Amino acid sequence: MAQLDWLEAAAAAVNEDPAFRKLGSVDLVLGLKAGRVVRTVTFEAFGVADVEDTNDTALRDCDLVIEMSPREWTNYLRRRARLAGPSLLALDLDRGIVSAANPLNRLKFERYHLSLQALVDQGGAITVRSKTAAA
Repeated sequence: MAQLDWLEAAAAAVNEDPAFRKLGSVDLVLGLKAGRVVRTVTFEAFGVADVEDTNDTALRDCDLVIEMSPREWTNYLRRRARLAGPSLLALDLDRGIVSAANPLNRLKFERYHLSLQALVDQGGAITVRSKTAAA
């Protein structure tokens, strides 16, 4: 599965998950970057409203950006699928993977990190399932 291609399926999965809604309302535009691949995810209220392929220029308009190399994304998703990897919050403290245009937007990461983690964890599960099915 190509880098960040899991986002659409992960967004659909969290939108159908009642446990995701219980995490609370999220109003955020998240940028995800893996090498040259850039996607934006728009959260509105209790779900993901949109996932878009975009470019580096669009990251300026994101509230938060999570950036890792393609290899780091792959390894992270695999570890999370096995429930062995650190949370995004812990990974950011260790490696500084999250950036924001200003301090107020940076605070949104701590406010919404459980919802962001749920999306990424769904991506990990999808990635592992697709690799298993392909094998």
